[in-house]
Amino acid sequence: MIGTILLTWHFRTRKLDFMTPRGVSLNSENSPESFRADPIPIQPEIEEDSESSEVLGNPEKTEEAIIPEITDLDLGDLESSPGLDSYQKFGTVNTPDRLFELSSALRARGQFERALLAFERIIDTVNADPAALKEAAQGIRTLAPTLPRWSIDPSSEINLVLHLGTAQNPSDKLKSALLEVATLIRESSSHQLAVTPKITTSNRGPAVLDSPLTLWIGTSEKKGTVTPVMTLRTSDDPGQAIADISFAVFQTVRNQLSELSYPPAPSLQESGQDLLSTYITRLMWRDFAQTLSKERNPEQDRQDSPN
Repeated sequence: MIGTILLTWHFRTRKLDFMTPRGVSLNSENSPESFRADPIPIQPEIEEDSESSEVLGNPEKTEEAIIPEITDLDLGDLESSPGLDSYQKFGTVNTPDRLFELSSALRARGQFERALLAFERIIDTVNADPAALKEAAQGIRTLAPTLPRWSIDPSSEINLVLHLGTAQNPSDKLKSALLEVATLIRESSSHQLAVTPKITTSNRGPAVLDSPLTLWIGTSEKKGTVTPVMTLRTSDDPGQAIADISFAVFQTVRNQLSELSYPPAPSLQESGQDLLSTYITRLMWRDFAQTLSKERNPEQDRQDSPN
């Protein structure tokens, strides 16, 4: 029975078109071939474009900065003795990398004193980043101990007084720490400065641990001037006291030098002793002492102020 039905339906419908709607004609755009999806490329082709290539570049390759070669003019007159401010003009118009190249070229010629000065210009002339400052400081720590001190005439040293004020009687450890810092200043300035430590106290009994102290620096002459007073705290531990007093002196000196054309004090994770001995150059020590050694008046203040 079912077979008869299927056979009859086949013969009656085999020539009928069930796919074409009645009353609608299909053009070439609506032909079955037009509904075949074109194959989608996995990755479209990028046409060659010189401008795009220049903009995109290669992110894995970075161009290295080209540092001009150091010339004989840059090195200066190697037959004459350098001054503390040597290469200052060079530093104002060049990068720290160029100063490193200058120091390297000077060392290659055996000019180690001048090479040290080139390192110092990175500290006191250009606005160097922390990495460059630390590299220059390492160069200074390496070269400075191998060279003669700058001042060999004690009579030419500038006399300064390192003041420390306390409300209680200072301990022997505090006195020893202050003397150690005064000695560090003299050595860091390459014996340009003769520093006398002085403690002022109100004699109110024994010192209290972690008690506040005041610190300032001045000259031994009445006509001189003093730095602003700075407050600090320290402990009775000798090593910590030296570190704290050294850091206070560093801040005092760099704040005083901010009135001149020196870069701002760096913010580095260094000990007070390292900051004091390395991040204040010999030229900075000299200029700092000179700001205190002369009598101040309004006319001089106007002359010293930057234009």
